[in-house]
Amino acid sequence: MQQVISASRRTDIPAFYAGWFISRLKAGYVHVQQPYTQKSVCVSLKPEDVGAIVFWSKNYAPLLNKLEAIEETTKNLFFHFTITANRELEFNTPDYKDSIKDYIFIARRYLREKIVWRYDPICVTDKLSFEIHEERFVQCAEILKGYARKCIVSFVHPYKKTLDNFKKYTDHLLIDLSIDRKREYAHRLSERAESYGIQLYACCNDYLLSEKIKKGSCIDGAFLAEISRISIDTRRAATRKECACTKSIDVGAYDTCAHGCVYCYANIDKDKAGAAQLRHHPGWNALDKQVDEKESA
Repeated sequence: MQQVISASRRTDIPAFYAGWFISRLKAGYVHVQQPYTQKSVCVSLKPEDVGAIVFWSKNYAPLLNKLEAIEETTKNLFFHFTITANRELEFNTPDYKDSIKDYIFIARRYLREKIVWRYDPICVTDKLSFEIHEERFVQCAEILKGYARKCIVSFVHPYKKTLDNFKKYTDHLLIDLSIDRKREYAHRLSERAESYGIQLYACCNDYLLSEKIKKGSCIDGAFLAEISRISIDTRRAATRKECACTKSIDVGAYDTCAHGCVYCYANIDKDKAGAAQLRHHPGWNALDKQVDEKESA
């Protein structure tokens, strides 16, 4: 049974580590440090072991000219593309119009079912009202019409590190919305999306589910197996309670994404993450380097 590689929930590999990822595919393995135990495990990236690769990114531009190299390992690729036009809180992300051009490029190269638009998390602040989000959502949907069939949404969770980063890096105050208000806002977005032929899905926000909003499964093993005609483990992943994803192996590392998104769950400190990207985080693949050097000796 082949495995699904997630690249990555923990960092933006397409934007900042595309070259590194290609080198690991060519090597046929990668060492991944488990975030809680700190133990390192060797993950096979050989074609016979990789059933599909699921990418997550806010900027696919650095990856687009490397797709053929990736397809040497597997042609079964799936893309999550976050586009929110929210540069007040996503400091180093591309202009949304440039991102949408890349979205359309990917949608044309692959099946439209293999790429999903993410408008999440939704952060309503004292300076960034829901009405502004709604307007930007529509601006994106208008251009994505005919290319995006699904959109995944969620509302930001007020983790302590998220609130601390809001205070440290912005003059925004995150608004604590009631569940009823979030449902109202999500319903409004679902109606907007529907007018552009886009189905809304909720990620780990089950209270948003309705006739118009379906439960999201960001890594859907059954779907990947069906469209790729391969055998994939479809057991549920042991992640967040409301997560509907199936098992995958994430090859990313926390505190390494340099987009500077204030709300990010994967970065404790924006400055630390930016510094990691600038030095290409040598500690991340130190074990890979050691094994590579032994094999080439």
